[in-house]
Amino acid sequence: MLQTPTLSSLLEESKQLTTHLSQADIPNVHRGIDLLESESRKLVARSVRGGRVALDPRAQSLLAGAGVDAEAMAETNASAALLSAFETMQPAYDANVETFLAQQQEQSIVNAIEESELATLDDFDRHLTDHMEQMWMDTQQRLFEELGQYQGAEPQFFGMADQTGSLAAGGSGAFNLTDTRAHGQVTQPRVERYTQVVRKLNDARVAGTVAQFDLLGSLEKATQDSSVELKSKQIGQVWKLLAHYTAQSAPRDIARGACQYLEETFIDHVDRIVAQYPHDANVGGIPSVQRKVQGYLNVQFGRLGRAPTFLEVFNGEAIWAHMYTLYRCGYKQELLRYALDMEDIITDSDPGFVAHLKAFCDKTTATRVGVSVSAASLEDPYKAALFKVLGRGAAPKKAAAEVVQTTEDYLWSSLAVIRDADQIATATGHPRNTLASLQALMLKFGPAHFDPTGNNPLLYLRVLLLCGLFENAVDYLLQVDRYQIEGVHIAIALVFYGLLRIPSADTSAGALSGYLAVEDGDQTALNIARVLTHYAHALPQTDDAISYLLLLTLGTSEATAARQHDLCQREIVRTLYECADYAKYVGDIQSDGTRRRGLLERYMPLLGITSNEQFAQAIICRLADRSRDEGRLADTVLLYNLAERYNTVLSVLGKQLGELLHVYGSGSVDSGSDLNGLDDVEGVSRAVLEYYREHEHIARVLDKRATATCTTLLSIVDFLSLHRRGAFEEALEAIERTQLLPLEGDISLVSQHAEQVRGLDDAITRNFSLILLAAMDTLSRLHAGLKESPFMDAVKQVNLQTLQHKSRALMVFAGMIQFRMPSDTYAKLNRMDIFMH
Repeated sequence: MLQTPTLSSLLEESKQLTTHLSQADIPNVHRGIDLLESESRKLVARSVRGGRVALDPRAQSLLAGAGVDAEAMAETNASAALLSAFETMQPAYDANVETFLAQQQEQSIVNAIEESELATLDDFDRHLTDHMEQMWMDTQQRLFEELGQYQGAEPQFFGMADQTGSLAAGGSGAFNLTDTRAHGQVTQPRVERYTQVVRKLNDARVAGTVAQFDLLGSLEKATQDSSVELKSKQIGQVWKLLAHYTAQSAPRDIARGACQYLEETFIDHVDRIVAQYPHDANVGGIPSVQRKVQGYLNVQFGRLGRAPTFLEVFNGEAIWAHMYTLYRCGYKQELLRYALDMEDIITDSDPGFVAHLKAFCDKTTATRVGVSVSAASLEDPYKAALFKVLGRGAAPKKAAAEVVQTTEDYLWSSLAVIRDADQIATATGHPRNTLASLQALMLKFGPAHFDPTGNNPLLYLRVLLLCGLFENAVDYLLQVDRYQIEGVHIAIALVFYGLLRIPSADTSAGALSGYLAVEDGDQTALNIARVLTHYAHALPQTDDAISYLLLLTLGTSEATAARQHDLCQREIVRTLYECADYAKYVGDIQSDGTRRRGLLERYMPLLGITSNEQFAQAIICRLADRSRDEGRLADTVLLYNLAERYNTVLSVLGKQLGELLHVYGSGSVDSGSDLNGLDDVEGVSRAVLEYYREHEHIARVLDKRATATCTTLLSIVDFLSLHRRGAFEEALEAIERTQLLPLEGDISLVSQHAEQVRGLDDAITRNFSLILLAAMDTLSRLHAGLKESPFMDAVKQVNLQTLQHKSRALMVFAGMIQFRMPSDTYAKLNRMDIFMH
């Protein structure tokens, strides 16, 4: 028998029907008794609002007599749910899905707006903070550069920097160009020698003969003349090394140029040893290359008494040592001839060596031969060293350790393999040696490896230059106080010959030090612009500073020309502004009105300037703008005149007069105080206007409004000066001549004057309160003087009435002008006007 289900069981079973559909983020709809009651009340309310409400006719007539619509009021009141007005409020659960979704959408929109607002505020605060920090960093950097402070990386490899003096403690500050041996601030003599070279370079650039200018030779001569001052001749070797780079068909063929330099220096070493020990060398009168090499080896082995036993010797001659020395000197053809002469002997040691050497020297593709190289076969270290640089088998690195003992030998053997990498890779099948790997190794070693005591910083410089790390070499030398000057000129030479990589933009992003930066592709670049500007501002003479600043446009390209020209112009403007000797560098106006050219105009092509108008805009106007901003009025007028910006001169003078009038007006009008420098501006303004009127070519281009403004301001100055001295009658005549104020006594003309005021310059209108008060004070004092006169006649009465009419017209005029004046101005004017009536 089936059990009859109860209501409770049916309720539980109904709840189980949707358990698999329930989700935590979607609420369930519970239709309980409370919900049904609420819905019923809403339904009743809607039915009541929709039907007619029965009203008592007496109440309806009573309300109608008072103008009240009883039916409309009943319908309005019926919509109010007053039954639950005083009940405790509980959360209402609405089973209407559409209402719920609308509410959720609205809430989502509100939340999204709030979150967006908070995110916007956070982004604004973050960007504002970043912007302020960037502005501070830029300002700090400009201050450091203006002070000449070098913000380079602190040298960490010289613990004895203070004792040896080779590096400044904690990195170098500004360039130190003074001679420590002399008393006082005396520039080091070699600074002038290098400056002469730079001047000649700029002259050659202007003359178009820069291709014939031997910059390296000139710098080497300046270094040689400074050898006593430098106490070293090693820096002269730098110019010789750079000359080998510039002699290459491809300037960036670093390995070939470096090998040639190292080979030449080794030849000099061989010659010096042979000349020093002629008896041991025994080379004869005019020795050949073969005899000279043999003599060098005789000296080397003579110290031991004989050739070492581990060398392969034939008839007392170390064959492999002889061939290696020939190749170390760069004598390839002599090496080949010697090998051919000794072929029978060499074949016993290595049958295929001569064929390999011939193909290598002739730069033909040698047949790859698998050469089995054992430690026993390479017992002779010279043979192992020669095998390495010729790509003859895989010689162990330690096999040639006794031959490659100096830094120069190591670099030559490494660079020789890089120079002939293609041939060696073809012959041996091994991967090509690259210059990048050698550069990375040298940077990893660092200066401490090559110069642990800090006594010979030039050794690491040569290492960097031999590896083609020109940017690192210059930056390193700039940190050595003793050779900072040479570091600057090495950078100039590298830029001149296109060997130095400079940043594509003037930015400190990715900076490694004060002068080094990392470009795209991990390429190191040197900020030569910063080097030159720091050095130029350290020079005591402006002529010298300009010579170096002109080098900012050296090595320009289409992509960087505009930026470099603009930087050069800005730095020269900065230098000229500091020295303020404008007549010498940008020209002057002579007494007859003609213009004398300045020294800087000769170098306009180097500045990217092609015309006098462009020179005036790029140099003279920039100087004038800065002088104007700094309040140097005389310089401003001079420079704008040089640039033929005559209307700008009038504008500046007008603003200066207006500013000084404003300062004067901030005090008491009748205090009798000095005009705070107004006389100086007044004198300059009068002289300029007079000069402009005397020269017809200037008067023709003057702006009438600017001229009228300056003339009016000067008339106001006259009026205020007369008022201050108590000459009130003359002061009234002076202000009437300006026709600024309606002092004719005719009220009908006041509106015309008010219209004219709107077109006046700001230098006048901002001082109108001062002008009105001074004019009214003048009328008041004249009126008081007449009134106190003991004589009473018709003329006196007419004059008093005239002054009263002028005062009244001035009051009406002050109320009609439509610009802001101090609030107490009208009170003061009204008080003085009342006393006159």
